Amino acid sequence: MIERKDLFHLSFYKKKPFTGSFQGMRYLIAKEKASEDEDAPDVLRAFVYPEPYNFEHTPDERKSSQDFPFTEAGLDMACDWLNEQHKSRPDYWLHTPDF
Repeated sequence: MIERKDLFHLSFYKKKPFTGSFQGMRYLIAKEKASEDEDAPDVLRAFVYPEPYNFEHTPDERKSSQDFPFTEAGLDMACDWLNEQHKSRPDYWLHTPDF
């Protein structure tokens, strides 16, 4: 299980994205704009994708994402979502896909 303490503090995401992995599931959390509008609020965008490749080398169709408020509570929600993604597809994460 991914624990909230594993995801650092919100101030970390103001500077750069965070990547990690858990039992075959890789994830990335980054600060993004909620939309193309320059006045759009910042959000935490979390992605999950299967091993073995990094984010850039994994096809987009293999990635899932969700946006959360750019707050500590949003980071808590992102952590919960990551764990839900892992729990909902345990076999998917344990088998290396053919790309």
